[in-house]
Formats: sequence, structure tokens, C-alpha cells
Amino acid sequence: MQIQQQKNYTPTEYLNFEINSQQRHEYINGEIIPMTGGTPNHNQNLSPH
Repeated sequence: MQIQQQKNYTPTEYLNFEINSQQRHEYINGEIIPMTGGTPNHNQNLSPH
């Protein structure tokens, strides 16, 4: 069995990812994790566009 390595993102990579995403995420210890409980309107309100 092969172990899958997880990519650790830099803060800059996270911000670039978040700007182009339709969903909001959290950045914790180099991981990008989808936020739970948000609605499409909530995501739109927080969008930096």
C-alpha cells in the first residue's frame, strides 16, 4: 500500500487559491481545508472580487 503525501501550501499559494475559489477555505498548518456551514450567499459576501 502506498502512502499519499499531502502538499503543504505557502500563505501566498493559499491566498491565490482562495481568490479564485467559489468556496471559502481555512488555512491551517499549510493545509487548505474547505469551510463547513457556509451558503452561496455567504461565500459571495466574503468574496474579495
